[in-house]
Amino acid sequence: MTGQGDPLQLVPGVRRLRPDDHFMILTETDASPMHVGALILLDVPTGERAGLTERFRRQLAERLAGTPLLARLVEAPDGFDSPVWAEVADADLARHVVEESDDELSAAVARLNLQRLDLSQPPFMAHVFPAAGAVYFKMHHAVADGIGFQEVLRRLSDDCVPVEPRPGDAEVPARNTWCALSEARFAAETARREAQSAARKEALAALEAFKGQRAETPVLKLSGPTSALRSYATISLPLAPFKATAHALKATVNDLFLACAGWALRDYLIEIDNLPSTPLVVNSARSYRRAEHGAFGNRIVAQHPRLATHLADPIERLRAIQASMASEMRRTALDEALLDALEKPYGARDRHAAFTGRTAGGGRVLPGNVTLSNVPGPGGNRTWCGYRQLHNHPVPIIGSGRFLNVTSRRSGANLDLGVIADAEKVPDVGRIAALFLAAAAAYREIA
Repeated sequence: MTGQGDPLQLVPGVRRLRPDDHFMILTETDASPMHVGALILLDVPTGERAGLTERFRRQLAERLAGTPLLARLVEAPDGFDSPVWAEVADADLARHVVEESDDELSAAVARLNLQRLDLSQPPFMAHVFPAAGAVYFKMHHAVADGIGFQEVLRRLSDDCVPVEPRPGDAEVPARNTWCALSEARFAAETARREAQSAARKEALAALEAFKGQRAETPVLKLSGPTSALRSYATISLPLAPFKATAHALKATVNDLFLACAGWALRDYLIEIDNLPSTPLVVNSARSYRRAEHGAFGNRIVAQHPRLATHLADPIERLRAIQASMASEMRRTALDEALLDALEKPYGARDRHAAFTGRTAGGGRVLPGNVTLSNVPGPGGNRTWCGYRQLHNHPVPIIGSGRFLNVTSRRSGANLDLGVIADAEKVPDVGRIAALFLAAAAAYREIA
């Protein structure tokens, strides 16, 4: 696999990271690992669970070469160019697919979520829980965003047939050769970089029209640096009634998802006597991936809608969320122009220097109290190792300075959610999950 749209290929099997992908590495800390994950629950007969780990290893061995996961990260000399993914022939699956014996699945996933991935090795881990018929699979966010992650899962599942193994590891060029190739690449891209710079200036000028529309992130008792403790819970809702409720309320599934989260968080903050007079601010993302971008890498624009937690009426709150999201959507194309940038000489070195200071204290790198995401997922039935997939729960991350992430994903006929919290601030994440379910039921009654 080579870099998408790259005018100068370094060598076969070497892919440059875009600045957006590099961002996912630079913002990572021990308290906020940057990976995307899924807790996959399978319909495995009790008598066959003992061999699940080995069957899963065979599944990956036959399909990993069809994904971007057989690679290791290599830094460019002196940060002159982007880091690269250098493809490798195979992975030590005894190391990357580990059997877990924990009885409490949610607690185990919360603990494993904080284990960072070694990017000198293929950037993934699979934790198999035979007793539960479950697999926690995670991949570094620098490889792809949430949509790309779903494509990785598809290629590893029974949806795709086994692929031919790779002949060997890619050879990264020597320092002088690498620098010469990078200089040639930068020279070839000069005109495109200048055009992008002009587009960014126009976008910044246009964004002035939105000045003052984004609310300040309120400070809560739950604010402050994110700790290195997690609590995790799952929710599964039948998708058809949820969609019908949204339709009846003249809303999208995403609108209703945000409104349920807003209702749950409002009630929770009232319970702990910490509801601010101004609305909570969400850190979310919208994909701007197009066909020419390919399947992998990160193509997301940050969005920061207000969650209207200051409003008591649930319909009034829903309409306020819709209005805030509409405003965020109007600025998406402008934000995309700021993000979709080519690399520049010493850009990687400069980004590293900038982010070292921003992440050192564990504060917010981006605005927002919480992260809420609604990511597309497979609509049909999926199997792994011949076993039917029952659920595909997200196992999300908590960015620096936030206390909660709720992510939803379609899985067949269900809407599967993963709720993860900073356990120092929210010891009982199950309470927020229960309040989300109560909000979904209440909106159904209103509809």
